Amino acid sequence: MIKKRSPLTEAVPLAENTVLRSFLSIILAVICASLFILIMGKSPVLAFSSLVRGAFGNFRAFANTINKAVPLIFTGLAAALAFKSGLMNIGIEGQMYIGALCSVFIALKIPVGTPALLAMVLCILGGMTGGACWGALIGFLKTKFKIHEVIVAILLNYLAIHFVSYIVNYPLQSAAGLPETDMIPQRFRFPILAARTQFSASAFLALAGVIASYLLIYKTITGYKIRAVGSNASAAEAGGINVPVVSVLTMGISGILGGLAGTAEVLGTYGKLFEGFSSNAGFTGLAVAVLAGNNPFVVIITGLLFGVMDSGARQMSIRAGLSADMVIVVQGLVIFFVATPEIFRFLKKISFNRKQGAVGC
Repeated sequence: MIKKRSPLTEAVPLAENTVLRSFLSIILAVICASLFILIMGKSPVLAFSSLVRGAFGNFRAFANTINKAVPLIFTGLAAALAFKSGLMNIGIEGQMYIGALCSVFIALKIPVGTPALLAMVLCILGGMTGGACWGALIGFLKTKFKIHEVIVAILLNYLAIHFVSYIVNYPLQSAAGLPETDMIPQRFRFPILAARTQFSASAFLALAGVIASYLLIYKTITGYKIRAVGSNASAAEAGGINVPVVSVLTMGISGILGGLAGTAEVLGTYGKLFEGFSSNAGFTGLAVAVLAGNNPFVVIITGLLFGVMDSGARQMSIRAGLSADMVIVVQGLVIFFVATPEIFRFLKKISFNRKQGAVGC
């Protein structure tokens, strides 16, 4: 008689366990970064304690850390959704810029007497629409002309970034003559949730994005089609799924999330649009999604992790005497270990061989 193994007692393969793999990747990244810091003659303990202190040292630091994570959660969700369909949306940065531009334009042009809630809703819808169009364009060019989405996305990133640069330097330049827009009326912005911080109600918008993404991917027919195409596009097409339509739709929805990242920054954090406002959150979102294993709820954790590194980088630089770029090194190491699951399979194999050897003795 064959004994059935209970899912609760069956060991989960290490290389397929997203949470465990991500945790071990972080540990390995910290160890490698510590070695680099030691080589430079600095203290790894002081460096990482300063990083944590800068991110969680007091309530203001904690609030700003969460705020740093908000755009990363949005961009992580955008990347994760695209990955689910077998696409790489490296154009999230551009979608973030276009979404932010649409939101700011609406906020600056609608009558000042417009009800605040209505104005915020219109700005959010504007950001979603801008991001959706910019993302769907990538999917359309891929399916219609067979141009790889990475090439299209990179070109559209440059187009979006430089277009916004033109807008903030000319048509929407501030009254002060600086390369930025005028401030959005305070009543049209997301409420600040903690005094003397940038922590705003955009955090609730990010949480809503996580829940909506999960429901879309796992609880709807559209989500099933997205996952089917990502698993095997040929089989999905043979099963009656219109792969080109799903690809365009997926990139459009991914673009919505990217556009919301831009909306969250201009309506929440800054209250205006300026060159370089994104701090490369669109590209970091790819790392957030990879580390989360494309799981919408895990994206919250990985987004916070990258938010911690961004928020604490300044303190690490000041107190430990290290360049803030060391944070980028840590981020790169994390992604390296996550993207190389063979390392974990190798470590598991060594552990198994040692156990077998011990038993043999």
